[in-house]
Amino acid sequence: MPAVFHRYLAALTAVALSVGASAADAVVSRASGAKVRARVVELVNDARADGKRCGRERFAAAPPLSVSRELNDAATDHARDMARRRYFEHRGRDGSEPRDRVRRSGYQSRLTGENIAYGPESAEEVVAGWLASPGHCANIMDPRFRDIGVGVATGPKRGQIYWVQNFGAPR
Repeated sequence: MPAVFHRYLAALTAVALSVGASAADAVVSRASGAKVRARVVELVNDARADGKRCGRERFAAAPPLSVSRELNDAATDHARDMARRRYFEHRGRDGSEPRDRVRRSGYQSRLTGENIAYGPESAEEVVAGWLASPGHCANIMDPRFRDIGVGVATGPKRGQIYWVQNFGAPR
């Protein structure tokens, strides 16, 4: 084969490999739930440390978020419910909204936000997707939020991964 073809094939392979999750990524099927959740929080706080443009809105750097057990519980419960009942919405099958689930978990919030995602296989992939979406990015960068909770659940088939991120500002 000509040398040009080998270089083309090598470049194409490198691009294909860079699209998937790397071995160091916090991949849902390879890492514990706690490790994946911690990596999401780390990536979110890294994003908050630098200013970001979320669509047309510019956000200055914001303080890091603290992990809340109650927000983790609310996020995990919603992720599991979506996986079990096979739906993908902010409104729960019981009619609950994010603020309802957060209150039910015991978190006393004056402000609540939620990001959800379906399909990403790693913490890096899901956070990159949220940061590329103006509304999700705005939730991540909102300086009024002080706490975060992350939930992830898998459905019965490969690739059915449900992510929930709850944000709160305590009373």
